[in-house]
Amino acid sequence: MKRLDTQQKKILAFLEFATDETYTLMDIGEGVGIDHPQKVQNKINQLENAGYLARTSSGMYRVLKHYEEGNQLCIPFFGFAQCGHAGRTILEDEYPRKQIPVSPCHIDAQDIANYFITKAKGDSMEPFIHSWDLVLIKIQSGYQAEDMVLIVQNQQPKIKRIKAVGEQRFLLSLNKEHKDLELTPFDETHIVWVVKRVLREEEAAA
Repeated sequence: MKRLDTQQKKILAFLEFATDETYTLMDIGEGVGIDHPQKVQNKINQLENAGYLARTSSGMYRVLKHYEEGNQLCIPFFGFAQCGHAGRTILEDEYPRKQIPVSPCHIDAQDIANYFITKAKGDSMEPFIHSWDLVLIKIQSGYQAEDMVLIVQNQQPKIKRIKAVGEQRFLLSLNKEHKDLELTPFDETHIVWVVKRVLREEEAAA
């Protein structure tokens, strides 16, 4: 199987995990970091010719096969995690949508059952996490103050940092355009998992 280049893999991942709405070439380019629609079209044409994509009657692209490379560990992928203050309830999937191959250098193979992948949505954790980034999460007890965590607040998973000030706790964003959120006694807050890595380019086979 011919190896895909970084941009081809990112486009394949974008289309594979996109919602049912129709995306323009510019939308796809912004999502994967390609600066011109014609460059996006060229990469899509290459993926079609290689049998990875097919265009549907509605004009959308359907992913026909998943790209995998050797020596990868397969990690379950669940929904979206919000990097922002608003959005639908996410990570509601009872079962993973699929498995994503990840380099074993990013994971403790003996503890692989405690890892999963989600996709960031929103810009509150920029510049470290961008919208549409795949994020590797580890389920563990406890976290450090500097850790980014996935916390479920009122049934909505969010990627944030947590800061304690006396008895108060706040959800912190990296993007200063977003205000910090105070966790109140009325919030249903539970399950903290730690962000281990943002998977970009060749780090996750898409």
